[in-house]
Amino acid sequence: MKIAMIGTGYVGLVSGVCFSDFGHEVVCVDKDPAKIARLNKGEVPIFEPGLEELMAKNVAAGVEFHAGSGRSGSGCRGCVHRGGHAHAARRRPCGSD
Repeated sequence: MKIAMIGTGYVGLVSGVCFSDFGHEVVCVDKDPAKIARLNKGEVPIFEPGLEELMAKNVAAGVEFHAGSGRSGSGCRGCVHRGGHAHAARRRPCGSD
């Protein structure tokens, strides 16, 4: 299943990488372009034991990082919102704005 993870903080990034490790296609989206640029370079912006290795493995397997809104998750069958995002408050489906 293709999943969009909206937010790449501690919970969102770890969850997205783990969903990918379970075999799902994952698109991680964040509003911070600088953070996304770091992730796309393979840099892990947080400390979580084992995350750097797991992320490297799953980026090679196809996990994607995009800057922007939930629209970046269009085409995903599942959408997980982390944090106080407007999408979660409005209860709109991923990619609907």
